[in-house]
Amino acid sequence: MSTKNGFNYLFLKRFAHLLHVFVPISRLSLNVHHPDERIYSHPLIIILLILINEGILQYIIYLVGLIPSEYYVELSKPLDKRDFTVFRWLIIRSFGFVALNAFLKSLSTFLSSILYVKWRTRLVLYLHSFYFTQNRYYHLSNTTQQNQNRPNDENISAYENYSIRTIDVSENDQETVDYMSTSTTQPSLSSINPPIDNPDQRITQDVDLLCRTLSIIIPLILISPFTIVYYSYLTWKVTGYYGPLSIILYFIIWTCINKVFISAVSRTIFRQNICEGNFRFLHAQIRTHNEPIAFYNGGPFEHKRFDNYFVKTLVPLLYRRTVQEFFLSLSTNLFDYIGSILSYLLLALAIFVFHFYDKVSSDELVKIISQTSFKTMYLIYRFSQINDLTDKLTIIAANTHRVQIFVEYMKTIDTIWSERQLDRRIQQNEVLTIKNLSYSTPNNSRHVLMKNLNLTLDKGQRLLITGDSGSGKTSLFRVLHSIWPVNINGSFSYDTAHAFLLPQRPYFTNQSLYDELSYPEIKNVPTTARQTQIEQLLSEWNLLHIVEHVESSVFTCPKYAWQDLLSPGELQRLSFIRLLFRLSSQETSRINLVFLDEITSSLDVDMEMKMYNYLVERNFTLISIGHRESLRKYHQLELKLFKNGQYSIEHLKILD
Repeated sequence: MSTKNGFNYLFLKRFAHLLHVFVPISRLSLNVHHPDERIYSHPLIIILLILINEGILQYIIYLVGLIPSEYYVELSKPLDKRDFTVFRWLIIRSFGFVALNAFLKSLSTFLSSILYVKWRTRLVLYLHSFYFTQNRYYHLSNTTQQNQNRPNDENISAYENYSIRTIDVSENDQETVDYMSTSTTQPSLSSINPPIDNPDQRITQDVDLLCRTLSIIIPLILISPFTIVYYSYLTWKVTGYYGPLSIILYFIIWTCINKVFISAVSRTIFRQNICEGNFRFLHAQIRTHNEPIAFYNGGPFEHKRFDNYFVKTLVPLLYRRTVQEFFLSLSTNLFDYIGSILSYLLLALAIFVFHFYDKVSSDELVKIISQTSFKTMYLIYRFSQINDLTDKLTIIAANTHRVQIFVEYMKTIDTIWSERQLDRRIQQNEVLTIKNLSYSTPNNSRHVLMKNLNLTLDKGQRLLITGDSGSGKTSLFRVLHSIWPVNINGSFSYDTAHAFLLPQRPYFTNQSLYDELSYPEIKNVPTTARQTQIEQLLSEWNLLHIVEHVESSVFTCPKYAWQDLLSPGELQRLSFIRLLFRLSSQETSRINLVFLDEITSSLDVDMEMKMYNYLVERNFTLISIGHRESLRKYHQLELKLFKNGQYSIEHLKILD
């Protein structure tokens, strides 16, 4: 197995990059990722509080550790020397120290949990700042899904023209990224299988595990250097230099042994996370497509497919991790228990070999042995605690690799090509101009979709795009909206600020009707007038009944996603109302170009006529994709697409 993505130098390098997010040093970067953060809640302040708390806690633990020797002295005194007042004060101090010890430990856990929330917030917002900009979420999802559906022997990148190259994780257990400029004429044929698996899992589960595990060990990491130095000094005073030296050498040797097991387990966890994410993604597909699967009666097929994936892919990894963690646990436990014997061996050397305490009375020797064994055992215990972090280090290493690889990959996604493709210069009265436009699919440069398209649409003109399935109708929309990273020849120009697209499959979540209809605007302020307007639009388009799902309030979120509550036809009508609601806004009322991607495919002819008549009467420039013959009468031009990038443009009969 490859040594990549284990506990190694690459891990330290990637973890150092993430530290800039967790603990920004400069004041300039203080509020970059969290604008509401105050100086007193900055991670550095919380870390300082944890360090102070741990320092006080270790002092209290030291005092508690000396108490048993005082009990030995008081309880072994002869009858005439016993002092109940002293013994009572010893009991009070014991309970006070123990209570304070418990409080400080709880406070340490509390501060660590606060730090976990801070770190996770920062890291999630940092990842979102990449993921939701420049359409990276689109490119990541499409490359992943296209490659997951590819045959194993098809070594063609899902975004070939984009030229993102990675190494197959399943074989080499490594992810690396190389970006080549889209201006190159030779596309990369390197395999992506897939480049980044399950981005949603990396942002949610992997970040959570990384931040939570790191916050758990941070108190120990912060205080251990101080306690180890202090108790090494105390041990040296009792046993001489050989005491702390032997303990440190013992720790170093065992750490080297554990490092082998940690790297093996972290690599297995890394691969398991990939497979777990794919397994969860498969189940999410069942939830999304449950109805067609039920119509097909596909339960037995899915049952067999899912069982095979789990048994043949996940179970072997689970067994491998179990065996590797057994040896890691064995090594850790041996270190702990041998260490407990080592403390007494060191004390025995001081007594039997070096004769440090030959002249001490037996009563005094009992006290010395109690105090000395506490100091040496606590030094070994501190090293044991660090050694016991092995299981957590495996989780930190695996998830650090997954999160930082995700960041590195997103940084390589360069969308400057989208700005180069769009020529914003346009003549007066022209709404859209396309000149000598040629392009192919992202996954195969030899699959040409368009050759030398020339087209000009003036204000109020309406174009219908037709062609066989797979001829590239929606692909033209993708190119015109610059979301396909393809090499193109030619240019196109239109005012993107005054254009709007209605997709064939509308996007709705579980937000309020007001938020759904305002999408993607984020600055709108809810008002009573807007509620009345939305209700009027719903009534006009026979959708007023859907307010029952939100208790008759357009500002209330439904219990379930609108995709699950409404039929495909209702969703298409609601998507059209989104356009109307947008047109009613003063900021967006200047829309003059509307892209329509089969928006009436689930509607009857009467509703289709009502929609198109509305747009035609208002003299919008329309570009529609459709198969229905009834659509021709609403358009003046027809762009018919053929295979191999051929096309024809014909004039249609204008609607009276």
